[in-house]
Amino acid sequence: MRYALVTGALALTAMLGTSAALALEPTATVCRDMDTKVGAALDTSQAADRQQAQRERNAGRDYCNHGYYKVGVDHLEQALKLLGNKT
Repeated sequence: MRYALVTGALALTAMLGTSAALALEPTATVCRDMDTKVGAALDTSQAADRQQAQRERNAGRDYCNHGYYKVGVDHLEQALKLLGNKT
């Protein structure tokens, strides 16, 4: 009986840990929302790094469009940083 309880508890813990890790992964929706934020920031920005931010945005879009959401979001966050916005 004790073995069953311990095994069940470990299995539940593993499932919860896995689902929590997966919940943190960006999705296409996150990419789209971040791209919208970067676009709005580009429209209002006078930052010196505007061209670099546009390159980061384009790279982020490319990665997101190919399903690499985490890498895409990283590029979009970098674009926001270059524009002086916080994520």
